[in-house]
Amino acid sequence: MKNHKEFLIFILFAIGLSLLFAVWYNQEFLAKVESIEINNPALESKLLIACTEGNFPEKIGHGILDHYKNKYNLNLIDISDLSEIAPENYEGIFLIHTWEKWNPPPDMVEFMDVFKKFNDNTVILATSSGGSSQTDDVDGISGGKESENVQFYVKEGITKMNLILDTQK
Repeated sequence: MKNHKEFLIFILFAIGLSLLFAVWYNQEFLAKVESIEINNPALESKLLIACTEGNFPEKIGHGILDHYKNKYNLNLIDISDLSEIAPENYEGIFLIHTWEKWNPPPDMVEFMDVFKKFNDNTVILATSSGGSSQTDDVDGISGGKESENVQFYVKEGITKMNLILDTQK
């Protein structure tokens, strides 16, 4: 009888631990960025900002949004929604992502593979714990996700995007 009771306690403990893990995993890896759309009828040009959920990439995305909000129509989306985007509708695209198992998010990789001709209009900012990981064959920016210097990365992204936008004029 004692062994049966210990086994039952062990099973309940394992179930509780599994539930805690599932909640943590959903919060950490399955949460999505809240979409924001800023439309000004007086403006024709559009910029897309796609980022992964997380304090650091979202702060960078919002910093970029704040900078361009009076100059462009803007869409801020979760990077997992890139398959729903027509890149030809945007003068510039920001992709701000964290690394998933030492790789960029699959949605971003697929988007860049399918729409290669728009890669020259794209600024990529990859966040990694140490700030050293980068996407192969892409001129991008890499920053540590624990960095407190969000404004530095916002300015770097804006500088690169302005170069892209200036060549289109």
